[in-house]
This record gives sequence, structure tokens and C-alpha cells, in this order.
Amino acid sequence: MVPVNPDVSRFLHDGRLLAMPRRWEHRKAVARWLGHATLPVLLETVGERELTDRLAALAADPVGARRALVDLGIVHRTRDGAEYWRTELTEYDPLAEHDGDTDPAGTDHRTFHLDGARVDSVAAFYDELDRVLMADEDWTLGPSLDALADLLHGGFGAARGADRVTVVWHDFDRSREALGFAATRAYYRERAADPRADTALFRSRLDDLEAGRGKTYAELVLEVFADHPEIELVLR
Repeated sequence: MVPVNPDVSRFLHDGRLLAMPRRWEHRKAVARWLGHATLPVLLETVGERELTDRLAALAADPVGARRALVDLGIVHRTRDGAEYWRTELTEYDPLAEHDGDTDPAGTDHRTFHLDGARVDSVAAFYDELDRVLMADEDWTLGPSLDALADLLHGGFGAARGADRVTVVWHDFDRSREALGFAATRAYYRERAADPRADTALFRSRLDDLEAGRGKTYAELVLEVFADHPEIELVLR
């Protein structure tokens, strides 16, 4: 088992959690440990019974612990509660600090994981980019494809200075649906009404989209990645 954070070990008895702590920061620390210990593979989907059984080996109240994992955002579940998966990187994950793996040739290879379950709108897509690739910056990306292109150039963010970068986009089909026609139309309408934006450009793009000539936002995002062949994009 991986070493346990001191903020977690104080709540364990012989390696077992007797009760979730009350203070939020302690509950969060314990939940991050439990999440990694029971769901060591990020975004791996398991059934409710399987997760409860795994938690039972570590917690006196596995059902309560399972609810806490969901409430604290460490784990997500389907609406019917049949399946669960961990969506948050923790300090127990080897990629949590974005330390690069060293390839045999000595190159710095960094891999980043986008959680498609978090992407339910254009704005949420950029929130996910900020969470994964901008965590160490004191500013955030604007919701634009130009901002994405600048990020992929590697001049800032967690990928800065890497020799090789791989971006794994999990649950991409869900993201593609979320960034489909409806979200793209809503985005163009919002931008076309914003006097700070190039309103004529976005009206034109909106017209093309509604006429069946334009591309969805998901397709446009993939085009930006394609324009940066040095970034390996893996869709799952």
C-alpha cells in the first residue's frame, strides 16, 4: 500500500477508517486516500457492490464512505448509482504532480488526463483544461480556440518544457455530445451578442452552423489538436 498522508493516518486504526472526520479538509484528505485505495485506476468504472466491497476492507461504514466520495467530488456515478469511477487525481497518483516519465532516450514525456464527464458545455471544457493543464498558473484560459492553441504551443501551463506530451481524453463520446450542435449554437449566440467579440464573425459562424455547413465545437477542438502534431491526443 502507498504511504498514507499524516492527515489521514491520524483517523485510522490498524489501517482502517472507523469514521469520516467532521472537518472538511480532513474529510477531503481521507476521501482522496480512500478514492485512490479503492479505485487506483483513474476513470476505471466499477459497480456499486464492487466499490462497496472494496471500501468495506478499509472503512467501518463503507456505504457512508461511498457517499462521501461522491459528495466531495472524488468519485462520480451514473444517475442510477449502478457504476462509479474516480475522476480526481490525488497525491497518491504518479501523475498528480505532472512529473514527466523519462523515456529510454532520456526525453521528458508527460501525460495528462481530461475527464470527459466534467465537460457538459463549452465553458466546462475550458474549466477542465484549467484543472488539468493550468493548475500551477495564477490565471485561467479564456473560452476560445485561440487560447487552446496557445496552450498546446507549450509556452505556459503544466506541459511547458516537456519534450513529449500526451493528452488522454477519457469519455470522449460524452464530451463530443456535450460540445455538439446545441452547445456550439449557444456559444456562437453568446459571442455574437458580446460587443467585445468579433460579432460579425460569430454571426457568420452561427449562420453556417444552422445551415448545416459549420462544424461543432468538438470538431473544432479536434482540429486545433490536429494542428499540433507534437501533442499526442488519445481519445477514449
